[in-house]
Amino acid sequence: MPDRIATAADYNLLKKAEEIVNNSTAHSRNDWERNHCIDWVMSVIDEEGYPSSSMITASKADGFNWISFCTGSGWNKPNRITRNPRTCIYFFDEASFSGISLTGCTKVVTDNEIKKQMWYDELGDSFTGPDDPNWCVLLFKPERYNIFIDYHTIRGIFD
Repeated sequence: MPDRIATAADYNLLKKAEEIVNNSTAHSRNDWERNHCIDWVMSVIDEEGYPSSSMITASKADGFNWISFCTGSGWNKPNRITRNPRTCIYFFDEASFSGISLTGCTKVVTDNEIKKQMWYDELGDSFTGPDDPNWCVLLFKPERYNIFIDYHTIRGIFD
């Protein structure tokens, strides 16, 4: 089992990592970042029980409460998550040389109101709009963390 936050320094590092998460989504990007990659890696369990990883852009985040991603409804990720919601996501922030690995569970969301909230312009390259039935939201809720930040590693379980 990972350790819980033991020190005030660990708490401060966790808060710094949470700020990186909040600033690493499609909705938080500025114009310069729209032309640069801020993709995450999402690992899900495939049909044979093996981890399968691929890039995906986070749509929005509420710190370590939840992080949303958008993808095609019939694509691998939502199909695999429906079978097994255990997921790991990873983000490397080059500017701070920080790696944020979070494990938890993801659910597939098709509610149109939530889809409208998570929609960002680049999704228009693959889908006709927020009401398009061919895409969905993947809502990830972290349970554990393993973070390398400021040349320290912190790990634990979210309460």
